[in-house]
Amino acid sequence: MTKRTLGVAAVFLMGCGVGGVSSQLAVPKASAQQAGTLTRWEYHCTGPLLNHEYASKEINRLGAEGWDAVDVQDDFPSVGERWCFKRPKM
Repeated sequence: MTKRTLGVAAVFLMGCGVGGVSSQLAVPKASAQQAGTLTRWEYHCTGPLLNHEYASKEINRLGAEGWDAVDVQDDFPSVGERWCFKRPKM
């Protein structure tokens, strides 16, 4: 083996070692105690909402129930928008 090949192999191995160690430091492992305090979410997506007056009423109703809008899909404007919401699971 040449010195260059050995140098590349050494740098590669050092990189693997540093990556493995840093991953242990950067993201702490979850414990059973933490799992009990994590927020669990429930999701709801509407059917296509084409009528804007109805859409406003529906979106306001869902907001009053604790739902937060997280996405609007308008892939087919002639069909209507689909709204997706989430809220903490009860």
